[in-house]
Amino acid sequence: MVDGELQIYSATLTELSDDEYPDNPDISIRHVKYTETMMDEIHIMRSAVGFDIIVNPISDSDDTVCMLGVDLMEFIPTIPDYAKEDEYMSLIALVNQEWNRNQVKWTGEELKTIIPKPFVVNGERITRIDLARNCLNSYLWELFFYTEVDGSNKVFYHGWFDFPKELYHELFEERNARAFSNYADFLENWKNPPTKSLNLSLIREVQQERGLQFTDQSSEMYPLLGERKKKQIEIIYPRSYTQMADFHTDSALFATFSPPGYYNREDPRTTELGRFYQLDSIIHRRTTSGTSTDENDELELVFSRKNGEITRFLIGGLDLETLPPLAPMDANSGSQFSMGIGNHPFYEDCKAHDAISSATNPYFGMLLNEMGEWLDSHKIGIDGPLLHLDDEDPNILHLWLLSFERHALVGHYKIYLR
Repeated sequence: MVDGELQIYSATLTELSDDEYPDNPDISIRHVKYTETMMDEIHIMRSAVGFDIIVNPISDSDDTVCMLGVDLMEFIPTIPDYAKEDEYMSLIALVNQEWNRNQVKWTGEELKTIIPKPFVVNGERITRIDLARNCLNSYLWELFFYTEVDGSNKVFYHGWFDFPKELYHELFEERNARAFSNYADFLENWKNPPTKSLNLSLIREVQQERGLQFTDQSSEMYPLLGERKKKQIEIIYPRSYTQMADFHTDSALFATFSPPGYYNREDPRTTELGRFYQLDSIIHRRTTSGTSTDENDELELVFSRKNGEITRFLIGGLDLETLPPLAPMDANSGSQFSMGIGNHPFYEDCKAHDAISSATNPYFGMLLNEMGEWLDSHKIGIDGPLLHLDDEDPNILHLWLLSFERHALVGHYKIYLR
């Protein structure tokens, strides 16, 4: 609707009951008021420093929640500057940014920068707000409110809404200087791109290259803590497993992610995790990108199936020295990276979100076949790498494979950097 010069875009918020969402992984950790908290509409309008987001309650006793100056542009899939002259790489970049979740949280002092005062909904003071563009299509977004319980934040509201299409198209075209209609089939309908070769020289220039020693720890079990503990319910097959190697089969099944954005065991997601049966070699490269003269780290892991078929897993645009030092038992606190080109991580705080531009981000993660052709990581069944340094030896890197939707860790490799 239009209010004078101010254009306001609106959408209805929807909540899902436990009957509608029986496989909700938050059931074990959410606030007791989660299923009884409801909101009405969300309104989005441009401001001088971004976008103002207004959330109207259903109950007259609840506050209208105002978020001021939110940067929505970084949620919009973006063709990196270095990929713009290559139509195929531009498509792969956009598709993978849309097909990976980007959830941003505001808490503590950062929350105070976007809300003019404390807000109370269903008797609970909001101590954290999350906004997410989920991975299903351009318009499926989510909103979360948290409140503090015994020193930690617990989610007490989760709402789904359709991001206004007119505004989304406007932001996409402003961001990319390309018509949204050129990519609509892929971003709206999850149309799979063709398998073609990627010109990696557009992303980075190799300065140095060397092989690395490693040990495969996949014969052990991953730590069932944090996100992996709550998502264990989403693993359909294998029904029992004692090691990550038990997932290295094309029979592995996971709950899929269904519209408007919930895990659904009734629609199992097939995989090709047999591609990770054996890790044959790891190459480390020092690279530069077109966006900076700074050197970055790149890893290439070469896997083979039982039948010898090769899958190459490339992760680049990294600074390995900035990764957190953790014991393997604390791996779930490591840095999770998604698959794609120029992507934001799955989960970020607002500071990290605002510090990265997808237009210049040198990060990439991709699966290639032996001929260097792009492979769909979602079809294969991994979402990306989880990385951390060893807490006792900074020259040891731990790389874990995140399964589809990060339900499980399906590989662990101890890599010796020195």
